Amino acid sequence: RGLIEDVDLVIDGTDNFETRYLLNDACVDAGRPWVYGGVVASHGMVLAVVPGQTPCFACVVPEMPAPGSTGTCDTAGVIGPAVGVVAALEAVEAMKLLVGARESLARGLITVDLWRHQYRTFELDRNPDCAVCGAGEYRFLRGEVTSTSIALCGRNAVQVTPGQPGSIDLDRFAEQLAGRGAVRNQSVRANAYLLRFEADALECTLFPDGRAVIKGTDEVERARAFYAKYIGS
Repeated sequence: RGLIEDVDLVIDGTDNFETRYLLNDACVDAGRPWVYGGVVASHGMVLAVVPGQTPCFACVVPEMPAPGSTGTCDTAGVIGPAVGVVAALEAVEAMKLLVGARESLARGLITVDLWRHQYRTFELDRNPDCAVCGAGEYRFLRGEVTSTSIALCGRNAVQVTPGQPGSIDLDRFAEQLAGRGAVRNQSVRANAYLLRFEADALECTLFPDGRAVIKGTDEVERARAFYAKYIGS
């Protein structure tokens, strides 16, 4: 919260849902506008949030997607032009906020699909029952919903437990992983109980509820970055 006390605007450049929910909590609590932007494959979304006036991020996405339920840049890929377009749209919305032209903001969620040349704006209203801008619960800001990571003593491994447990189809997820990013194809193995794969000089054992043991490091931040990169959050 202290990081945004002296700023006029926050622009999203993050790569995971957990951080975005935290940003949304902090900005709504502090009354600071922020601009969300996300890209995967050829798709992108942009949302300008003005606390008290427009829908917040939690109005649009009330619950954090379960681990493995959405693609990441490394599992689904991303095309460079989509990144550029979303960044440009974020910048335009940010400029409107900074110069006081709030009446010109897109009144809802901007979506783009560059591959199909589709550009849409979905007009949205604030959700009066929103847990964040409606009820002021701020669960992410208070640390009530967050993933946990624990270095496993003597095993050169870190266990990552998501804040929102999932139900991952391990066979389907194994198909998505094969040949993506730095994942070694021959290392991808799955059964009814776990999925194991290797990438970036680390070995990951993933369980259906989203828990993962990442072997080859005892650095929590490296393990969390690996999890966000290949599994999502």
